Amino acid sequence: MHTLVFLFLFSLSLLAYPDMDVRGNRNENFLELQGKATIQLSKMSYTLGEDILLDFTIKNYGDEVIRLYPTILDLKTFQFVIHDENDEPINPKDYLKIEDKKQKRRNSIVNLEGDRVKEIIIHKGESFTKRFNLADYYEFPQGKRYYVTGYFYPNYLEDNVTFLKSENHSIFLLEAKKRDTFAKKYESSEPFPESITPEESIHLFLSAEMKKNWNHYFKFIHFPEFIHAYNKYSKEYSTSDSNYKELIIEEFKSHLMEQKAGKLSYYRITNRENLSSNQVKIYVDVEREVNRFPTKYEYIYSLKKGEDTASSLWKITNVTVKVRR
Repeated sequence: MHTLVFLFLFSLSLLAYPDMDVRGNRNENFLELQGKATIQLSKMSYTLGEDILLDFTIKNYGDEVIRLYPTILDLKTFQFVIHDENDEPINPKDYLKIEDKKQKRRNSIVNLEGDRVKEIIIHKGESFTKRFNLADYYEFPQGKRYYVTGYFYPNYLEDNVTFLKSENHSIFLLEAKKRDTFAKKYESSEPFPESITPEESIHLFLSAEMKKNWNHYFKFIHFPEFIHAYNKYSKEYSTSDSNYKELIIEEFKSHLMEQKAGKLSYYRITNRENLSSNQVKIYVDVEREVNRFPTKYEYIYSLKKGEDTASSLWKITNVTVKVRR
């Protein structure tokens, strides 16, 4: 019985952290009970040298006041765990090489040991947001996707083991330089007619691939459906927030441009199957080369026309591939 009472009182003491504020006054902090942390990037794709801006927000969802004691030191109160697409950790730059651009006030609040801290009070429904430029703190190799999780330490100088993990994680892509040149090289402003048949759509689509005219190539794809033909991207796209679907589609486009199935050397449209007034299947004999070795396939393209494709064009929604012998 005595043991149970001790454990109960001990657990209460953990929730009543910290028991003193920076002036030595006792108080109770409700951050763990009613506070939530979220992170939000300014966008999902960046180029080398561009600011990678991230907002770190702490919000009070309860009735009691929340007190925070962030330090003025970088990456102490607000910390990040960042991994690349290969699950390799990205470590912060050397602290000594980071220039602290913030001016320290002469009348800074200090804790009982004289360390410089701030005191922030968040009332019911209020939030506190701090903006970071991740490029100031981390080196990101180009051409990779990065996953960011935030950790907030409400009183780092007094307790550096208690933290609040962000409710979400953010994803961004640092574009490869060669990708920009590659895409621009094959961009074309050449117009094409919108009142064309499904067979003509497939012809223009495959011709664009042979010419590496990716700007026209992508115009014949309805990506929200077509991406599900590729298992590697389908699951991730289905389970991602709407904010990140665009990023996954951009990565999917890069995959298509790489032509990993081989260079398209020949195609011939063989058949058409009408499913409805706005849905058809087009059968195509295709030959691709990998290291000058040709392989024959049958491609069955599903196309749809109408409001769902947001265009009067026939657009590809799915593809099935069979090896021909």
